[in-house]
Amino acid sequence: MTFEDAYFKQKVLKHDSLEPFGFITSEKGYEFRKPLMAEGLEARLFIDFEGKLTGQVVDVDFDESYDTFRSPHATGTYVGQVREAYGDLLSQVAEFCYDDQLFSSPQANRLANFIVKEFSDQADHPFEKYPDYLPFRVDGKWYALFSPLKGEKLALSGEKASLVYDVVNIKVDPRQMDKLLDLDGIYPSYHMSKKTWISLVLDETIPDQTIFELIRGSRSLVAPKHLRKASEPHYWIVPVNLKYYDIGEEFSASEDILWTQKASMQKGDFVAIYITAPTKAIRYLCQVLEANIANQGYRDEESIKELMRIKPLYSFNDSDFDSERLKCFGIKTVRGPQHMTDDLVQALSPYLKGK
Repeated sequence: MTFEDAYFKQKVLKHDSLEPFGFITSEKGYEFRKPLMAEGLEARLFIDFEGKLTGQVVDVDFDESYDTFRSPHATGTYVGQVREAYGDLLSQVAEFCYDDQLFSSPQANRLANFIVKEFSDQADHPFEKYPDYLPFRVDGKWYALFSPLKGEKLALSGEKASLVYDVVNIKVDPRQMDKLLDLDGIYPSYHMSKKTWISLVLDETIPDQTIFELIRGSRSLVAPKHLRKASEPHYWIVPVNLKYYDIGEEFSASEDILWTQKASMQKGDFVAIYITAPTKAIRYLCQVLEANIANQGYRDEESIKELMRIKPLYSFNDSDFDSERLKCFGIKTVRGPQHMTDDLVQALSPYLKGK
């Protein structure tokens, strides 16, 4: 790993940010130069069209690369200052021109993006000692566990034994087990029940669509009853920050409103509106009247692509379903659209009778 690689691990390039930062387009990619400190040094960065960054610190007087700072054993005030100044520049580029990714492999990131888009589930970090182990859950139960894993843990041999892969463990119907294990890239699960779980190596061996279908099946096997059938309404909880959007004022002005859709809501779904800090409570229970409406200028932000029409069914006091009570129903945080737990659906069911 190079000095530069450490700053761009699990990053993806935002091409449209390069010019505003100061990069200049060339035949092979993008170039950037900047004086470094006041010692006749210049940082020269190059990013190819795939997003790979390489760089040099150059002694301008001699037009020679200064590489002493790259050695972790090199010490001294001057070396330390160069290392720090160049590292600061790389940090700025990483923050301004790249987005974070959860995983090292492109296929693992595509799979994670599919899960978020398809189900609005978010990965979490349950193991402090193993921050790279990321499960996706539904109603608190795992259905996909991502982790970096050496090939030898999956009984791979030769060169593959020492390589580290992004792997996902998923649950399957035991009746499918033998058939699935015959496929390249699928192995008996590592560190989970081999009767009902398998491990998939995310190195492009298995087609995306095959993995997507297996993920849907895994989630269906562990999902609570109210989430298993697409034909039935789903139950969501969605955060709203009143500092940026006064949803109460809109409800006062109209029986139903057009509202930003950030998950796979469908007509007939139920949505609990959670007011963020300092309130931290569910204030409205709504139903989706129409979904997937194209945003044709209704919302100014270009990032808002779709809207949904929602109607309030019930308004709560902020003490009825505050954050402390929600914890009792398995809702620890509300950072984005997510499915309700079975316990919360049950608690809200009296307000849904006849709806």
